[in-house]
Amino acid sequence: MVKKKRALIYLILTIFSVVCLYAPDGFSAVEWEMEDSIVLEDKPIAIVLSRDGSTAYFLCRGKILLYSTKSKKVTDTIPVEGNYSGIALTPNGEKLLLTDTGNKQIAVISISRIYDIKIGKSPIIGKKDASVNIVAFLDFQ
Repeated sequence: MVKKKRALIYLILTIFSVVCLYAPDGFSAVEWEMEDSIVLEDKPIAIVLSRDGSTAYFLCRGKILLYSTKSKKVTDTIPVEGNYSGIALTPNGEKLLLTDTGNKQIAVISISRIYDIKIGKSPIIGKKDASVNIVAFLDFQ
């Protein structure tokens, strides 16, 4: 009885494997919907998305537009000189790489995020508009 059940399971799995192997696209379909359209002030040449998907970097002629996918607007601009045609982001998200195939060069742009921390009614020592650097030690030391 156990052997018959095992043989039946093997037969069903074999038939299923053959059907899936020869079926066009494995019975898959794509559903899609146009969610939004982004109007820019310049013609985009290339685009790269941040690792977390919160920022899109649009390479345009003479600048890079930083687009927030949450607020759905351009939040900042990085001016660039050169005839760049491609853009990439390092895995850690700290550098943008621009390619200029005509001049056989690559530009590297370091990115640092600046956060505005509201201090409310906290006591202030020093100038009110002084910049502050915050360092996070991720190794817990």
